Amino acid sequence: MKKRLVNALITVLVMSVFFATPVMAVPESDNVAELEEQKNEMENQAASVQQQLVGLLLQYDALQQDIENQKERVSQAQTELQTAEQKEKDQYEAMKKRIKYIYEAGDSSFLETLISAESFSDLVNKAEYIQNVHSYDREQLKEYVKVKEEVKERKAELEAGQADMEQMSADMGRQQTELQGTLDSMKSQIADFDTQLEAARAEASAQLTQLTEATENMVASAEGQDSSGGQASGGGNNGGTSQPSGGNGGGGGTSKPSTGGGGNNKPSGGGSTSTPGNASLGQQIASRACQYVGNPYKYGGTSLTNGADCSGFVMSVHALFGISTPRDSWGQLAGGKAVNYSDMLPGDVIVYSNHVAIYIGGNQIVHASNSAPYPAGGIKISSPPNYRTVLGVRRYW
Repeated sequence: MKKRLVNALITVLVMSVFFATPVMAVPESDNVAELEEQKNEMENQAASVQQQLVGLLLQYDALQQDIENQKERVSQAQTELQTAEQKEKDQYEAMKKRIKYIYEAGDSSFLETLISAESFSDLVNKAEYIQNVHSYDREQLKEYVKVKEEVKERKAELEAGQADMEQMSADMGRQQTELQGTLDSMKSQIADFDTQLEAARAEASAQLTQLTEATENMVASAEGQDSSGGQASGGGNNGGTSQPSGGNGGGGGTSKPSTGGGGNNKPSGGGSTSTPGNASLGQQIASRACQYVGNPYKYGGTSLTNGADCSGFVMSVHALFGISTPRDSWGQLAGGKAVNYSDMLPGDVIVYSNHVAIYIGGNQIVHASNSAPYPAGGIKISSPPNYRTVLGVRRYW
C-alpha cells in the first residue's frame, strides 16, 4: 500500500512537469531596443534642456552687452551735446558783438569808406572789402543757424538713447525674473545642474562672441565696398539707396518717411544667398511698415495705429499680407527662413535680445522702439540695423 502511494505521487509530479504552463523568456534583442529607446529619450531631453538654457543665457548676455554699449552711446551723445551747446553760445556772443558794432558805427561808416577812396583802384578795393564784410556776416549767421540745428539733433539723439536705455532696463528686469525662475525650476529637477549650467554659460558666451564678430565683419566688409564704389549683395548693409517704395526712409533714428513718388541663429551663416523671385513682396512689407511711423509703442499691444510692441508690430504688419508670424521675439527668431546678415532685403525681420525690427533697405530699420513719445520712441526708423547685437535675421515672405 505504501509502495503504491509513492508511485502515485511520482506519477503526479511527472505529469505536472509536462502539463504546466511554460514561462516565455523575453528575447535579449527586445531588452536592448527598449534600453536604447530610453537612452535616446533621455539624451533628447538633456539636449532640449541644454538648448533652452543656452538660448535664455544668450538673450540675457546679449542684452547686457547692448546696455553697456548703449551707456557709451548716451555718454557720447551727452558730450557732443555739451560741445554743440558751447559752440552755439560762442557763436551767439560773436554775433551779438558784430551786431552791436554795426549799430554803433552806423551804415554811414561804409559810405565814408567809399568816399575816402583816393583812386578808382582804391575804390574797387574798398568796395570789395565791404562786400567781404557783408559776406562774412552772412556766413556767420548761416553757421549760427547750423550750430543751433546741430544742438537740436544732439538733443534728439540723447533723448532717443535714454529712452532706449530705459526700455532695455525694463526688458532686463523681466529677463532676470524669467531666467531665475527657469533656473530654479531646472535645479530642482536635474541632477548635477550646476555643471550643466556652467557648460551652457560657456556655450552662450561663445555664441555671443561669434554673433558679434560676424556682424561686425559684415559691416566692415560692406563699408569697405562702399568706399571703393562697390555694393553689398542684397543691399543688406551698404548704406545705399534702397528704400521702401512708400517712403523716403529719412535719415537717422528720428525721420518720418513721406508717402511719395532656417538654419541657425548666426547672422553670418545658414541663410539664403540669392535674391528670391518674390523680393517685391518684401519691399511691399517694408513700405507698408513705414506708413505707421510716428504711432505709439504699447507693451503687449498689436495695434498699428493705437499702439504695438516690437513683436506685435512685426506680426501685425505681416498679417496685412496674409503672413503668420509668432507673437514674441524669441519665437520670431525660431520661425521663418534664416538669412545671412549681408544678404538682408527689405521686409526681412531682424531679431535682437527681446526686440525685433523690419529691415527697410538703405541700412535702416523700422520698429516699435520704446514707450517714449515719437521721435524719441514709438514706431520709428533707426540706423544702422546692428545698433544692437543681432541674434539672427529671418524671412517670412
